[in-house]
Amino acid sequence: MKKVVFLTSLVISISCLAQAPSVSSAKIAFDRGDLVEAKKYIDEAKDKISKLSEDDLLEGRIPKLLPKYYLYRGNIHMALYSNPELSQNNYLDIVRESYDECVRLEKISGKKRYSKEALNKIPSVGSDFVKLAESLNFNEGDKSAAVKAYESAYSIREGLGILDTMTLSYIGFLSQDNGDFTKARGIYEKLISLNYKNITWSGLLIEDGKRYPFPDKKTLDSYITSDRASDPQRSESTQHEIYIQLLWVLRELKDPDSYDVLLLTARSSFPNNDDLLKMQLQAFLDKEDFDGALSNLEEALISDPINALYLYNAGFIYHQKKKDKIKGREFYARAMAADENYLDAIYMLGLMHIDESNEVVEKINKLGRNEKTKYNSFTKEKNDALGSALEYFEKAYAINAKDKATLEALKEVYYKLQKYDDAKRIMTELSEI
Repeated sequence: MKKVVFLTSLVISISCLAQAPSVSSAKIAFDRGDLVEAKKYIDEAKDKISKLSEDDLLEGRIPKLLPKYYLYRGNIHMALYSNPELSQNNYLDIVRESYDECVRLEKISGKKRYSKEALNKIPSVGSDFVKLAESLNFNEGDKSAAVKAYESAYSIREGLGILDTMTLSYIGFLSQDNGDFTKARGIYEKLISLNYKNITWSGLLIEDGKRYPFPDKKTLDSYITSDRASDPQRSESTQHEIYIQLLWVLRELKDPDSYDVLLLTARSSFPNNDDLLKMQLQAFLDKEDFDGALSNLEEALISDPINALYLYNAGFIYHQKKKDKIKGREFYARAMAADENYLDAIYMLGLMHIDESNEVVEKINKLGRNEKTKYNSFTKEKNDALGSALEYFEKAYAINAKDKATLEALKEVYYKLQKYDDAKRIMTELSEI
């Protein structure tokens, strides 16, 4: 049995000795700045190490050269990645893998000859992955690759005991953009469970004087105290945005029950958020729960009584859904008073006058031959209604001369008022849209 152990150890020693020249040559080339030559030698060492069996890496028999090899493999590929002429994105993955393996091996052996340097460099590798993700996303438009880079940054920081919720949120946003709604849902739900405030921290990096985001306050503080960054800044919380994005994801996943539950929670947590209020309003409208929608709007108008959007929507529901013309007109007028250029409210007020004129036309059509007095009275009433409609539609036209609905309404009113030249002009404008 002792002879077998001796032979095994001998094989390991021979393997280590065979690797030594490649690692040493790689280090020498690296130290003199010849990165191409350094990569050549470190790749040779990799080929030899790849032939080692897993048993060779058991505790107590770890080749002493391996942590050194992994440290220099990481250093060489970091230098290659940082060199604009030699850089390849996958080099950063090799850097991370190499440093991780260096740390893992010396953790098993109990020695920290090389892993201390690797551990010191791992945080900056996480930052490099974030920069890579940003470049892939914004410069190259490769969102899938950007997600992987962000995931690498997140896992590196997680391994260091840092919960990088900001990077996790980026993974969620990009996964949603990529159509991976299941993945995005899981991330958003995790962020909500962590009570993620979506607060960003940034500082000026002393090295280049540029402002960069930091994963959390703790990391920024460490840079500030070590004089590597200055001018720390904290953004306002946009926690509501995580709820909003999760709501959109739940719609895509066609999970209405979860959507309704989350929407109620979100509205309760952020009662003054316009986007969430609009989403709840739309949910009521989709279900044709018009009483619920009006209650929703009345709640919103308590804190924001001159919000033209809320006023218009209340008017629309009363007018079109509840068939309450008086309340409809009241809210449309309030919307127009809140914003004199609110096109939709102006258009609907004009439309209500057209409806009035049409009702009068129905009365005219029911008159007998000898009711000329009533005919004249009704005709005046009809034309007055059309004249009022025209005022609103011409005002709408002045706001947006390309709005098709407004042009169609103007054409109709001009024609009914026998303003044929104006009607013809509007018809020409319609044909050019």
